[in-house]
Amino acid sequence: MGTFPGYFYREYEIGYFLVFHNVTEIFSVIVSFSIFGLGYYSYSQSQNPHTLFLGIGFLAVGLIDFMHALGYAGMPDFVTPNSGNKSSQFWIFSRGITAFVLFVAIFIKPNKQYKLIKERTLIFFAFLLVGIVFLLVIFYNDWIPKTYEQGKGLTTFKKNAEYVIIAFLFLSLILYSRANFYTSKRQLQYYLSAFMVCIFSEMVFAVYTSVFDVYNVLGHIYKIGAFYLIYKAVFIAAINDPYEKLIHTNQLLCKEIEENKIYSEMIQKSLREKENLVSEIFHRTKNSIQLVRSILMIQASDFPEDKNIQSIVEDTSIKIQTMSLVHDHLYANKDLSEIKVSAYLESLVELVKQAYPSAGKDISIDIQVGEGSLLLDTAVPLGLIFTELLSNSIKYAFSTLVSGKIVIRFSLDDTICHFEYLDNGVGLPKDFDLGKQKKLGLSLAKIIAEKQMGGTLSIDGTQGFQMKLDFPNNLYKRRV
Repeated sequence: MGTFPGYFYREYEIGYFLVFHNVTEIFSVIVSFSIFGLGYYSYSQSQNPHTLFLGIGFLAVGLIDFMHALGYAGMPDFVTPNSGNKSSQFWIFSRGITAFVLFVAIFIKPNKQYKLIKERTLIFFAFLLVGIVFLLVIFYNDWIPKTYEQGKGLTTFKKNAEYVIIAFLFLSLILYSRANFYTSKRQLQYYLSAFMVCIFSEMVFAVYTSVFDVYNVLGHIYKIGAFYLIYKAVFIAAINDPYEKLIHTNQLLCKEIEENKIYSEMIQKSLREKENLVSEIFHRTKNSIQLVRSILMIQASDFPEDKNIQSIVEDTSIKIQTMSLVHDHLYANKDLSEIKVSAYLESLVELVKQAYPSAGKDISIDIQVGEGSLLLDTAVPLGLIFTELLSNSIKYAFSTLVSGKIVIRFSLDDTICHFEYLDNGVGLPKDFDLGKQKKLGLSLAKIIAEKQMGGTLSIDGTQGFQMKLDFPNNLYKRRV
């Protein structure tokens, strides 16, 4: 264009040029405000100080560009008379701030937090800077070197200022090309392209002679292209790349959910098989125990006259059925590790009553059991102790009484179980010593309570019979 001015250089009528100028500047202002919106309103989620700084920087650029458009020669006066010098001064401030913002932004890392880079702080400085530029150009114009003289063209200051801006842009181009914090190569390409177009724009604005000539047209076209490229770069950093990462993460999450569903189905299938297997084991164990009891009863039938054998068989049968009842409850419940204490003790009461139908007719049994469950390893020994006590009470405690009463209490306090058994029968002999007992009976109960259950057992037989047993509920672990 400079080589063949006769072919390319021309000046446009002021009316046509102002329409073009206003359209391009309004577009530039809209793009600047869009960059601000992307950087500012995405910051709460992205916490990206780089795009925040660029966004608020372009807020200041957009406001000054708007004042440049209002102060252009040929437009209605903007506070003071418009002129080529006035609009050029707004222009040089706008381009200088643009170059400064782009240069400083290279040192602001997206994944690092800075004390001074906060929304309100940057907004305050942006409006302060715009206010200072407005006051200088409008009211203190003499403080600023002239940038344009009517009939002569650009001043030396204006040209040198454009060259300084070009140098800053070129330096920024080099620094941005070596940066490694960009979210994608595409974002870096947009930035580098924007710098090159900005450099071309400033080169054009360093050589024009009229504010209505073809250089101004070409420079504004370059400016629109540069701002659009910067907008695309900020859009990628603030919106596009995070959204693509979100989509990718969502796809991975969906894939993981599908895999987890498959694994969950496999685990559920394995768990059902395990539960069926354990249930079958409990069922077979119960049947085996009942088989042992049946064999024992058949063997005892060979000695119908021997009361000692019959008594031993009855006691042993009750103990066998006590263990069998545990498996019966476990098999009937969905939980294969625990049984309800209340239901278990009630079943044992019925079991012992059936074993001694005539002896237990006039005996009332009061079961005071709260909510609570016991593991298999604790329920079996407790059942053996309980059936031993209940059998003894029914057989021996009320032989001289018309009627009797038995009270059974069970409660669970945190991790300690409290079991208490009382009857109002004849009690124990005065010289009774649990440590010197030769028969199993209560000695077996003491051994089970202390050795197997890890508890403490106390017996009082002075007024009826009373036994207290405290044992931990966390001595054993769940098996299923």
